[in-house]
Amino acid sequence: MKGKFEIFQSSKNNEYYFRLKAAGNWEIILDSEGYTTKSSCLNGIESVKENAQLEERFERLVAKNGEHYFNLKAGNGQVIGTSEMYTRRQGMENGIHSVMKNAPDADIKDLTIDEPEHDKEFNIIVNGRPKTVTSKILTFEDIVKLAFSTIADGNSTIYTMTYKKNGGNKPEGTLVTGDQIKIKSGVIFNVTATDKS
Repeated sequence: MKGKFEIFQSSKNNEYYFRLKAAGNWEIILDSEGYTTKSSCLNGIESVKENAQLEERFERLVAKNGEHYFNLKAGNGQVIGTSEMYTRRQGMENGIHSVMKNAPDADIKDLTIDEPEHDKEFNIIVNGRPKTVTSKILTFEDIVKLAFSTIADGNSTIYTMTYKKNGGNKPEGTLVTGDQIKIKSGVIFNVTATDKS
């Protein structure tokens, strides 16, 4: 299975953007700057494919809040892609590895021509981070993995989860181990982990 680049157009400024999604979970691992034309956006994708094979093109950075992220740069030093924020450096390194693995032979899907995959992809928020999922039904464990990458072994950690589907400040419900929930775009999950030991 290959990763994929998606080209889309902003309704705010009419500029073209691309994002790189990892094969399998289709998580967004790289976002582009805006381009005034689609041809320049396609050139940007080709530049990512070429430069992602060179580790020295990745610039590792730390935001003011202490979170880690990286830029992918072209040979002339121009930023051609930026990652999401990672709470840990190792997460950032995993993200770099994922871009290096997925970018070179990724497919290109032009969402400005093709119909967006409304029935296949759902954009949700987990602990303040945007996530894209491809299943209409997620289990409690699926959402914990989206929040923390892995579920702690054994019974030393208790996970609690709230969600809201229609905006507002108050949670609409809670989920516990074994529960499932029907997903729609925009649903917000908050997951916390408590160590019992």
